[in-house]
Amino acid sequence: MDAKIITLSENTAGLARGLLAEHGLSFYVEFGNSKLIFDTGQTFTAACNAKTLGLNLEGLLIALSHGHYDHTGGLECILEKTGPTTVYCHPDVFAPKYALREGQKRYIGIPFQKDDLEAMGARFDLAKNAREIMPGIWLTGEVSRVSDFENPSPDLVVEGEDGLVVDPLWDDQALVLVLDRGLFVILGCAHSGMINTLEQAQRATGVDHIIGVVGGTHLGFGGEDKLPKTIVALKEYDLEILGASHCTGMKASSILSAEFGEKFIFNNVGTVIEL
Repeated sequence: MDAKIITLSENTAGLARGLLAEHGLSFYVEFGNSKLIFDTGQTFTAACNAKTLGLNLEGLLIALSHGHYDHTGGLECILEKTGPTTVYCHPDVFAPKYALREGQKRYIGIPFQKDDLEAMGARFDLAKNAREIMPGIWLTGEVSRVSDFENPSPDLVVEGEDGLVVDPLWDDQALVLVLDRGLFVILGCAHSGMINTLEQAQRATGVDHIIGVVGGTHLGFGGEDKLPKTIVALKEYDLEILGASHCTGMKASSILSAEFGEKFIFNNVGTVIEL
């Protein structure tokens, strides 16, 4: 089956006139006869950019990578375009989430109440496990933490019994397209680790070969050894496409571009990937 992935929301915008950028991420995905939205950006930009790009979102399903505001904040605007629809996500997507900045706790979770979204027509389909939500389209579910260099961010926290604790972000998941020649993986923020997520995609689908990866890699954060070790691991996959977005950061993106050459793309608003 053919696939098309269009970036609707991202930190930077492409050259097409009228496109808006913001700190967030959202993708429009076509795969065979199936269409859906993966993540919704931070505010109205995904819905606005979809209109600018001539995309009709009516009736589309929605899937969410995790519960942070920059991936879920556009949900109301997207629901206004899709109408009543199913929203696939992990049960923890509604858990209160915080970031520690200079010792201060800041809320970074989904900025809506579940009841309000349901009143707009959202039908939440919650699951922790990997699953095929449409023919050939998978969500990884909870990602097993296997690598020794991809650890949770200590400044992303939730309320524990005795105060704030590091958020394990079990709700973090990726979208996976199963093509004839291999997997194409669409990341939200890869809080679980980019390599952990790719291995989870292989386990979930039973397909070993990965032809491409696009989305937020979270390589702009973490220890000094995270990026070089990730690069070594990524080269084992023999990728055809590596598209960096959102939480990758310009420094890490530049290094990835130098390492992967023509296989690398700076994936921003308006980028179209056809497979």
